[in-house]
Amino acid sequence: MKLLRNPLLETFVTVVECGGFSDAQYALGITQSAISLRIRDLETSLGYRVCERGRGGFRLTERGEIAYQKARDILRSARDFDAELMELRDTVSGDLRIGVVDAVDSLPDLGLVQAISRFLSRPNDVRLEIVVASPTDLTQRLISGDLSAAIAPFRNQVPELSYNELCKEEHRLYCAPGHPLFDEADQPRPSESLGRYAFAQRSYDMMVSPALGSPEPKAVVANMEAMAMLIQTGHYIGPLPTHFAANRVASGKLREIRLSDTAWQSTFYLAIRRTAVLRHAVDLFIRDLTQTV
Repeated sequence: MKLLRNPLLETFVTVVECGGFSDAQYALGITQSAISLRIRDLETSLGYRVCERGRGGFRLTERGEIAYQKARDILRSARDFDAELMELRDTVSGDLRIGVVDAVDSLPDLGLVQAISRFLSRPNDVRLEIVVASPTDLTQRLISGDLSAAIAPFRNQVPELSYNELCKEEHRLYCAPGHPLFDEADQPRPSESLGRYAFAQRSYDMMVSPALGSPEPKAVVANMEAMAMLIQTGHYIGPLPTHFAANRVASGKLREIRLSDTAWQSTFYLAIRRTAVLRHAVDLFIRDLTQTV
């Protein structure tokens, strides 16, 4: 239930976050013509243009940038207002916006699916949203209030957020058929010998292992699926979590480069804003999650 709502502001914010009218029509469930009318009505009410749209694509005006930030804050406050009033009922309600990095569902020590299942088993009227993004993006969205909580290997921690350690994730280097190392991946070799091969790395985490340091990548990806795809071309070696690579290793698509000093771990944390007043739904989810790890 939305006790406070402004369709014009909701449409405007959705258009900005979708990058234009085309994708926004699916998020809003209305036509592009209806979106255009709402944006026009908003601009008429404000007395200035908030965006440029046409052959050159969609972009915010200078005033539109400011209007977007303020509209987003207003809508977030309205959602919190709704949640506070609805929490007077016995049913868990409100928005629960969880941020995660990709490929966490198979992380064995996290239990995220079980935590969500436990949370949803209660009588609830919760609007659940799961956002997949990089640790940097998740941090910014937590600070701005767009997310209720986030789970990621937050290597660069900021004072605005509170972090609770959840589990460890093991990483190793992999190659694929067609790569020079594939048929001899089990043979011992010094770590420095890998320097002559092309590396693929993740854009949000350029670390590999203490032995390798941070080699200059020849390819950069934004998620694990893309990393696995590049490694499987046979042109790159690259790091993957062992839980994510396991099925591909078992099927022969990947092979671990077995060096004693090329295995390392990243630490996963649950992060929330220090100044946030936890809604009942958020508090319950945090309890469910911490009970599974």
